[in-house]
Amino acid sequence: MENIVIGLLQFVILVAISPFIKTFIHKIKCILRGQKGPPLTQAYKDIYRLFKKEVVISKDASFISRMAPYVVFVSTLWAATFLPVINKYTLLNFTGDIIALAYILALGVFFIALYGMDQASAFGGLGSSREITIAALSEASFMLIIFTFALQTGSTNIGEIFEKVHQFGISHVPVSVAFALISLLIVSLAENARIPFDNPETHLELTMVHEAMILEASGRHLALFELSSYIKLTIFLTLASNLFFPVGFYKETSILFVILGVVIYILKMLLFAVPIALIEMSMAKFRFFRVPEILTLAFILSLISLIIYNT
Repeated sequence: MENIVIGLLQFVILVAISPFIKTFIHKIKCILRGQKGPPLTQAYKDIYRLFKKEVVISKDASFISRMAPYVVFVSTLWAATFLPVINKYTLLNFTGDIIALAYILALGVFFIALYGMDQASAFGGLGSSREITIAALSEASFMLIIFTFALQTGSTNIGEIFEKVHQFGISHVPVSVAFALISLLIVSLAENARIPFDNPETHLELTMVHEAMILEASGRHLALFELSSYIKLTIFLTLASNLFFPVGFYKETSILFVILGVVIYILKMLLFAVPIALIEMSMAKFRFFRVPEILTLAFILSLISLIIYNT
């Protein structure tokens, strides 16, 4: 029973802070621009406001447009149940769950792409085509990163991987992990439609990727899409922070260790959110034809990481 409570707590924490992380990144970017920026609770207010608005669906849309927002949201929540935050006990815990995580996230990408094509909009189809291309190119790199840590720890269970990486400590992290970190950073930016792959703040339809697919969404459907994107970004940051900065992951389940673990986790998330803001401030969105080049680099780095570890 205690393990279930810990798992539920970790799930709630991950979902609850995801809008905060999104606003925190935007806040840093505004400060670097010399602007005041929104309050750190802005994303929560936006989601609440969208849930109160009416849903408008195109007359040309099918049942896909009514179903997709919920499938995307549920699949993202499902993926979040696999992620340990402070302890290896999660709501869903089984051997191979880190591989299942990759495919569940891919399920969300598939349905949001279907949603974009179902709107009978040229921009939606354009965004879906680009999204599927990026997802297909980044998936191989993500799987190689997974295999690198599975071989290093001797497990495909996320909780056990995090726990063993924490036991090894920062001083025992192999050199190959540095290549995996860079590769995971690139994949995270691609999977979450961040610069240089996409610009989440753009209003120019011809350059949109993620935003083009949900251009026709409104009300609670748009709220579900936005909240799903916040949670997905937090999932990738959680993977990065616990794999490459193994601090604050405890076996003990006492209140003191739980509170300490939560505080350290939030600090790590904020720390890993800063490079994203800096990258987005220091470079512009790349032309779409350059995206395969960057994702090929991510694949090569993840492959090098896997090869170095096995030599």
